[in-house]
Amino acid sequence: MARKSFFRERSINEIRSLNPKVIYKQKGLVERIDDSGNEEALQLNCQIVPGKFFIGAKNSREASRKCYKYGETLRLQYPGTKEECDHSPLIPLKLREKALSRLRKMKEEEIEQIGYSSKPSWGDRTKRIVPFVWCPEALRLFGYSENTTDKIKVKAYKDARRAETEGAAVLAEVPSRRKDIGTYMFRLLHVPIIRSQFNLSSVLLLKPALLQEGARKVSQRVPHDSANIRYPYESDPEKSEVITFYPQDIAAYIAVIRDETRGHNLTPLEMNPFALFSRRGAEIYKKLCNNILVYDPSVSAKGNLRKLHLAEKSILLARAIGKFGHEEIAYWEPTRDGKLRDYDWSV
Repeated sequence: MARKSFFRERSINEIRSLNPKVIYKQKGLVERIDDSGNEEALQLNCQIVPGKFFIGAKNSREASRKCYKYGETLRLQYPGTKEECDHSPLIPLKLREKALSRLRKMKEEEIEQIGYSSKPSWGDRTKRIVPFVWCPEALRLFGYSENTTDKIKVKAYKDARRAETEGAAVLAEVPSRRKDIGTYMFRLLHVPIIRSQFNLSSVLLLKPALLQEGARKVSQRVPHDSANIRYPYESDPEKSEVITFYPQDIAAYIAVIRDETRGHNLTPLEMNPFALFSRRGAEIYKKLCNNILVYDPSVSAKGNLRKLHLAEKSILLARAIGKFGHEEIAYWEPTRDGKLRDYDWSV
């Protein structure tokens, strides 16, 4: 499971060598992370995942997995019917900005959201979740593609009349971050490429899909997606099926933006449903991957130390948005941040 060198992160021992400062309180934590330097480290002796996910869990990893699957999300607010969306001037950026602004009103230590979500009342009526952790990771994957010969390739099928009302189908080829896995091939459906009044209602149905020849699947999704099976409690009104977007999906959409922008088509950018993190937001994520250890009695490693789990990274990114604001963390401003391909991911 060796990663390609571009995606290398510090090991537990490498972070230990930075002599981490021990943190016991969650209050003020994201500010400490933001202020820390590349050669500084923090050891968290406080619990980030909400306690309810530890009920019945064997260890912290199991609790974190439950949090990743069932954790709270910020629900995007948009018109309730397809017809209303078809006549709405709203764009996904404004929907995210309004939803994420709710974090500013919360105490840092009480923020537990792992991402944002939507659930349209038309089409497949399936809840869609964008975990915060995958937004900056998608930028790292896109940066890898743009700075190596291992490119993300996208081909949009947009000539059919349905592409105007339902969005285009995009064939995507996305490289793996690991050495032992080849290119991922899949489709993105309902991608807004042709400017029309139907862009908002179609992008709310955006989803990845496998390629098939007859009944035979000829492509693969990321292994994490295949294992992300949810079984809500019987009292939960939400059905078990959800669509969780992964970095490969987001990076493929960014590649669509890249290609269409070159042809002076700004529709995919204007209707982009994914938070493109600022350079500052990406730097915070980079520190979560390379400068943070967690004291965890349930692990057997030396000193009972481990790196952050996905749910913990997502919650800490949510807290960064709550502390510093949507525009500072989860909004890409080219004049301020430069090109996405030029973000520095080196350790």
